[in-house]
Amino acid sequence: MIPRKGWLRRQLESGMILLAAWILGGRNVTRSPVVSRRDNNEMFEMDFQLRDIARRIRQQYKA
Repeated sequence: MIPRKGWLRRQLESGMILLAAWILGGRNVTRSPVVSRRDNNEMFEMDFQLRDIARRIRQQYKA
């Protein structure tokens, strides 16, 4: 089976987005002395948003 055009690029882009989501999700620390609570909550929400974006990229926006 021949991969669809841009398959590798989609995989790499979604992988980088998932890495960013993983980094942001790992920063979610309660009572962090260097990150405000508001920023901490926003980073936690961004984690889920980035994971959704990566999923849509891998599926070529078919869902």
